[in-house]
Formats: sequence, structure tokens, C-alpha cells
Amino acid sequence: MAIHESEGRSPRRAPYSVRRLQTAALLGAAALLLTACGGNAGGAAQSAATGNGEPVKGGTLVYAEVTPITTFQTQAARFYEKANVLNSVLDRLTYFDPESGTLVPWIASSFKANGDNTEFTFDIRPGVTFSDGTALDAAAVKANLDALGKGIEKAQIQPNVDFSSYNSAEVVDQDTVKVQLKSADANFLRATSSVTAGLVSPKTLQLDNAGQSDIRQISGSGPFSYESEKPDEELVLVKRADYAWAPETAENQGAAYLDKVVVKYLPEVAHRAGAVQSGQVDLVRGLQPADETAVTNSGNQVLPAPGVDLTANTAAVRIGSGKLADQKVRQALQVGIDRQALKDTVLSDSYQIAGSILNHQAPGFVDLSADLAYNPEQAKKLLDEAGWVPGADGIRAKDGQKLEVTVTTSNNSVVIKPAFELIEQQWRAIGVKLVNRAADNTFLATALQDPTVEFFGTRQFVYGGLGPVFGPETNTQTLNADKELNELFAAERAAADADKHQELVAEEQRALVTDKALALVLWDEVQVYGAHQGTHVEFTSGTAPIFHGAWKANG
Repeated sequence: MAIHESEGRSPRRAPYSVRRLQTAALLGAAALLLTACGGNAGGAAQSAATGNGEPVKGGTLVYAEVTPITTFQTQAARFYEKANVLNSVLDRLTYFDPESGTLVPWIASSFKANGDNTEFTFDIRPGVTFSDGTALDAAAVKANLDALGKGIEKAQIQPNVDFSSYNSAEVVDQDTVKVQLKSADANFLRATSSVTAGLVSPKTLQLDNAGQSDIRQISGSGPFSYESEKPDEELVLVKRADYAWAPETAENQGAAYLDKVVVKYLPEVAHRAGAVQSGQVDLVRGLQPADETAVTNSGNQVLPAPGVDLTANTAAVRIGSGKLADQKVRQALQVGIDRQALKDTVLSDSYQIAGSILNHQAPGFVDLSADLAYNPEQAKKLLDEAGWVPGADGIRAKDGQKLEVTVTTSNNSVVIKPAFELIEQQWRAIGVKLVNRAADNTFLATALQDPTVEFFGTRQFVYGGLGPVFGPETNTQTLNADKELNELFAAERAAADADKHQELVAEEQRALVTDKALALVLWDEVQVYGAHQGTHVEFTSGTAPIFHGAWKANG
């Protein structure tokens, strides 16, 4: 996958006290969590852009999102459209920098864990304020952690799934917070870098659900704040001139270079390339592979932003219909996918074939590509062993039931429907009929909670272990809780030793992908952006544009 690194970067600066946790430690005692869902929840800078020259101050950047946003409630920001906006409005306690593979301070000037990952202490950076003028101090952090870990009952806001081990927070002094967990959680620190753990003003936390979902009423400490909107047309963010508390690894340590960011909406994928080429927009998400060459040939930019904080794009397996209850059938479907053909036919060089449930760049990734090699003969053999016999029409059957399965997905990915069209052909060759309902949002609305719909095509935010995504009985991936997997998830979360934690994360991947084959992995998550030639931008590890450091060559 082509990752465009920034050129001409000035040296990183460390203007305040910093405690770095190396990748090995993140994987174990001190943290690593990779989060859960279909949208951006990452919180760290992933370089994916942009060219030479000193940053130009001033100007307005026009950014085109895929669909309008109806709710901005922070803990529901597990979709790109929401998180890509909130990333510029909300700061977090910590920041994951994939260039160095470290979790570094942000609003917490330093942080530490006890020996068994049940207690965490955060030193809060002084002088930080929310856009409503109130201080972001230890009391405000405690209020946010309580909301994340316990939810807000009166506002009907559920706890954040990544903070399921949270018990309580204590304000030690104005700048210090101590957190106690109910049980050990090696992934807790990493979760504090997620957009879904974005810090909001205590005044915002006092609002009802509608108020906390209204971008006009959300007060964060980020480099931009709300200015105006035209519903379903555009949202305008304006920079905070007093912003001076960027993450330690950010090149820009002051206020944003840009004066404003205007978020518009381009639901029609065919219009996105033209909008960039004409200069109507400076940046657009969701460029389709067929348009990438035209964009680059016109002197503009194609910017793939890898989803380090996300799982690979996956057909998560539900066993509710009974057709996929036998793991041999699931394993047959896994090796019945020709991933190289997907890359050659449907995708582009911006995409990388999956080697596991985790993205290649994710800490803890284990390469299982040898076990995922296309092998239709092995697939047929496994289906034979499972008792599924080819019929006259070539489709296998057992006990009078045809091996016909259905996939549901959202329309958020521009390649998801054609990808499953190709998989439909590949599976038919081994005797399996796939009913392709990919990118059908109307069908998805009911199918998402229907255990008899065999596949949910998705990618989810994860921050270390895979338990929050696949563990709960109500998880949208498999719609079942596998006892053996949950025992493994619990052991991984509780592991205090870094090497042991990494070993268990690897075991989780093998269990999901090869042994139980509950995740049929396809390609690493990536969001492909188109950018006008003068646009300079980087992206988070969750694929969100970092507007704080973005600038335009023409101002």
C-alpha cells in the first residue's frame, strides 16, 4: 500500500513532560487496545500526505464527506462521518503516534499504570480550556471518565464498550486523576486515545441526549470549534486562536494554520473526483479506484489513509441460520476467496490484501496470509467432509437445505459491493450461493440484528485486544458469544506481562481467522482520499484528516 510520507518536516518538539510507552509495553502491561465499529475512532497521527514547503497560515479548507451527520454524541462517534469532524473538536488524554509506535501525552502530560493494570494515574496538563471557557482540569477529566465508564443514565447514554473495566476515578489534586478498574485491562490506556473518548466540557455532559448530540452545543478543547451550519449541506468549523496544547509529536504546537474548515457532503461517488479536479473541494473522502488515475494524471493527489486502528475489512460470520455452524464450512469459505483476484479486479494499489483480522500496520499483527491462500480444491474437500453435496445446479445441499448464504453491509465503502460480486462468483465455483446485499442500507437496518443473515461485511475500531468487538453476545459481528474466545479475550485483557499480552493477541487472531474462521478477512482497511494539488494534510491512525496541521499552498 502506498503511504505518502510528509517531506520537509521540522524536528519533533517536546514542550512538556512526556512518558512514552514503547510498542511492546503497549501490547502488554501499559496498554494497547485497538477500538470497535464502522467509522473512525482512532486518535493518532498517521502520515499520508503531502509535499514540500513551509506551512501557509490562513484560508479555508473545503472538505467533502460522504453523508450528512445527524448526531454528534461523542461515544457514538464510531462512524467516519462523525469522527472525522469530532477529531478536530475534541482532544483526548493520550495520543497514539504510529510513526514511532508509541502512546504519548496529550491532555495528560504524563501517565502511568501499576504493575497489574488495575490502576492508572494521569497528570493533567495545566492551562487547557474548553471552547466554552471552562478549565479542562482533573475534575473535568473525572466527569468524562465517569461518563465513558458508566454512561449517563439520565441522558440515556450507554457506557463506552472500550471502558468496560472502569470502576471509578479520584481527583487527587487539581491536575491529577487516579483511575481504578474493576479488573485488569492491558488495553485501557490505548482506549483513551480514541475519538470516542474525546473530552467534552462538564457543561456538555449535563445536557440531555439531544443536547449532547447537537454539534452546536458540544464544547471540546480541540483546535477547532463550531461556527455555523446549513443542515444537510455544510458545517463550518473555526479555529481557536488560543489553542496551544497539541500532542507532543505534532509538528504544529500552536493554533491551526487554517482559519476555517467547511464540511460539505458528496454522497454521489461519481462526483468526488471531479470536485477535487475542479477545485470545488480541497479534500474528499471515498474516492473510487476507477478515479484514482484520473485524479493523479490531472496533477492532483490520491491519499490512502491506512486504518491502523481498525480491523481488516471482514465478512464476519453469523451462525444463527445453522448453515455455517460447522467450522469446516467456514474454513472452506475462507480459502474459497481469491484475495489476489480482488486486488487485481476490484481494488487498486491503494489497498493491501489482508493477512489477518488486524491491519498490517497494527501493533500485534500476525501474518496469517499463508493460511488464507486461495485453495478451491481444499474448500471443496472441507465442504464434502461437512456433508454438503453438490446438486444438479452446482449448489450444495444437506438435509434438503441449499448452501445459500446472505451478506449485508453498509454503503460506506466504495468497493464493498463489487468485492462481494466477485466473491459471489468464486463461491459459486465451490458450490455455495451468495446472496449479495452489500451496500444496501435499507436491508442493513434489519439485517444487522438478524442472526440468520450469515455475513456482516464490515471493519471495526479496535484498540489492542479483539474482545470488545467479538466478545459480547449482542456484538454486531457474529451475533453470538463464543465461550472459548471469551476466555481468551479475558486472559489477553488481564495479561500484565508485555510478551504474554502480545502472545495472546496473536492467539486471538489465529482463533478468529483460521481455527474458528469467524472472520473471513478481505483487505486492510484504508480510506482513499482525493486532494486538490495545493492541499497539505495528514491523517490519524483511524483515517481521520488532521485539520490542525493542514494547510493550503494558496492560503
